[in-house]
Amino acid sequence: MSGTFRTDAIVTAIAIAAVTALTLIKGDVLFMGLWYYTLVLLGTFALARLVKPKPLFITGGIAAACLSFGVYIYANWTPAPTHDLLGLGHLCSLPGAAIGLLIGAVISRRTQQSSTAAFVTGISGFGFGFAVNQAVLCSTVMSCRALLPFL
Repeated sequence: MSGTFRTDAIVTAIAIAAVTALTLIKGDVLFMGLWYYTLVLLGTFALARLVKPKPLFITGGIAAACLSFGVYIYANWTPAPTHDLLGLGHLCSLPGAAIGLLIGAVISRRTQQSSTAAFVTGISGFGFGFAVNQAVLCSTVMSCRALLPFL
């Protein structure tokens, strides 16, 4: 697998289009608005790009962001009284994802990695940071019963 930063930008644009199409067709089940989905994906791209990681690292980060959307959207597909503010749980977990993404980008930049390894580092950085922040939220201020099937 090989790629360039142009590939990362194209994948980001496709992900934004896919999430927007899903939201317009099926509805905004997180009740956050189209701006939120777009901003998270663009923020992931811009934040990782600041560090100038290896090609396809950003694609990995975008894939992890889409996966996090997928988990939350699936968990809230049929809203229940216990799922009221599930979208805020996603929002509040983004600082951890940003920290994980930056750490992964620095690691990707400083080591001799293939594009595949950079992709995996991108997924891992975003995913690990998001998961750690989510664990803190679930153990302190948020009910995560809706997310239990994914844990």
